[in-house]
Amino acid sequence: MLEEVIKKATGGLDRLVDDLVKSASDKVKEKLSEAFSLRKLVSLKANIGRVGRVKTILDPDSIVDLNKIFFEKAITFIDGGRAKNVSFFSSKHTLIEGGPGQGKSMYLRWLCLNEGDGSAHIPIFIEFRNLRYKKALKAELFEAIREFGVDLSDDLFDFLAKSTKIVFILDGFDEVPNSERLRVARELETIARTYPDLRIVVSSRPDSGMGSSVYFEKLIINNLSKECQANFVRHLYSDGDQAQAINNILSSNDFLTEVTNTPLLLTLFTITYNARQFKPDSLAEFYSLIFPTMLYRHDRLKIGYERERTAGLTDYQMQRVFEALSFVSLKNNRTRFPSSDFRSYLESSAKLERIDNNLEDRLIDDITCITALIIRDGFDHYSFSHKSIQEYFSAVFLARLSDDRKASFYSLTILDFDEYRKWQNSLAFLSTIDEKDYTKYFLLPFKRNALNLDSNNKVKITYKSLLSMIGLDSKTEVTEDGTIIKLFWGDTSYAVIYKEYSDFTRSLVRDFLEQKGLEIAKFISFSDVDEYEKYQHGSGNFVFSINSFIRGENLQKEACQYISDRFERSHFMSELDKAEKGLVASEKVADDILQF
Repeated sequence: MLEEVIKKATGGLDRLVDDLVKSASDKVKEKLSEAFSLRKLVSLKANIGRVGRVKTILDPDSIVDLNKIFFEKAITFIDGGRAKNVSFFSSKHTLIEGGPGQGKSMYLRWLCLNEGDGSAHIPIFIEFRNLRYKKALKAELFEAIREFGVDLSDDLFDFLAKSTKIVFILDGFDEVPNSERLRVARELETIARTYPDLRIVVSSRPDSGMGSSVYFEKLIINNLSKECQANFVRHLYSDGDQAQAINNILSSNDFLTEVTNTPLLLTLFTITYNARQFKPDSLAEFYSLIFPTMLYRHDRLKIGYERERTAGLTDYQMQRVFEALSFVSLKNNRTRFPSSDFRSYLESSAKLERIDNNLEDRLIDDITCITALIIRDGFDHYSFSHKSIQEYFSAVFLARLSDDRKASFYSLTILDFDEYRKWQNSLAFLSTIDEKDYTKYFLLPFKRNALNLDSNNKVKITYKSLLSMIGLDSKTEVTEDGTIIKLFWGDTSYAVIYKEYSDFTRSLVRDFLEQKGLEIAKFISFSDVDEYEKYQHGSGNFVFSINSFIRGENLQKEACQYISDRFERSHFMSELDKAEKGLVASEKVADDILQF
């Protein structure tokens, strides 16, 4: 009778727990029975269920069952594969990488639900954005696991991690604070190295700090094909005629299908098109429609009904406040925040836009209830419905700053990699909506800074700038005789902003290393016992950081000279000179015409 109650309450988890208890030593068995008591199993099952209760931008007023709305075919990896549970992954440690709006979070939630319904693993779903980063990662994970429903001690964690019966599903590595990412990445690798049989799935945007890991197999999410977009639209709308009307527009417009190549952008297009029958000509124009569309879709789309705005602001004022709010919150590196911070951000935003004080509570009501671009997220928290919305409207705010403030912002993102990471997607929007100043204050200085040009415009790459181009944590896998097998490149701003620089530099570094086989062999053989064991890899080869090798063999100066000479003779120099002359000519034309 008791067994039937447990099964009804906890699904397949009871069998997993039963297997765990049977395999445990007497020392662990009692703790395990307590950690997974019936009451706690029911709580764990409820928490897994809550992972599947979501709000969507298509229907922000409702909490819906993810299983009913998730479109499985939207998540296909570049290698052509799909996975509906973690057993499909070839590696125990998997990095799911995808750009903004590709559905990483929804996918990880769906994986969690599938594992909860199955009988292979106990899933523990954790969002990186909810960790506090006050302690070591393992301790932070303990706290998050406890909140998820399982109270672990060190020895219990050790037992479970080695049991192959548990999977950590960790969402949003790119939302780890910039200052903590390197530490967290290394501690995550330590956990993966210590527990090779522990299933870990991590999601992240590209170039966010996990790219060089040798312990995580990277799976990159594909953009939606035209065929998949059409199927996705049919999945979104039960009204076949409505879906067909949208698909007719998409099938006749190649630009649109290039833009609507992620689940988020495709969903936003269906919303804006249904409201306005408008076809944008650029990604920036597409995003510019989002705020006015969301502002009105609850109101004037319903005949005879207009929701009252409690703050009494005009459309123009509302959008300006939202832009400032996006900037202020992103500057604080917060996509999710408590109501007290929301009020503080709105107070600052109102001051920036010279709007009356004491409207914070009314603005919270208008923004969340009318636009739904920020939604309630828990008891006393709010979050942007998607981070890319915050990033776009931050870019709009930045684009309208004075030249001096704009130049200071762009300079900050060039000189401080942590700041660059924070504003990375906003910079991508600025390259379109603020093209001239983006080129003047960011792109050209960025290129000059990378090459460390001297007063004679000669390339003088320093070791610091070399590491910033290839990634401080880049690694190489080699044989004991020094033959290069594989390179694991770290995440850098150059790989995103100017991929050609990054690819060229990395190819030169590979060439340089391939010429240093004897030095690599010596570096391995003369390392001390601890280092030698740390370098050993499961493949039988050796893995170590490129930086540690170059420094260890005092090759910094030689490497920099090698890279500088080849950049000096490359086409990049003539392109940079042409771009700078073009900018000067453009500004001279403006001066001649405007004359004020």
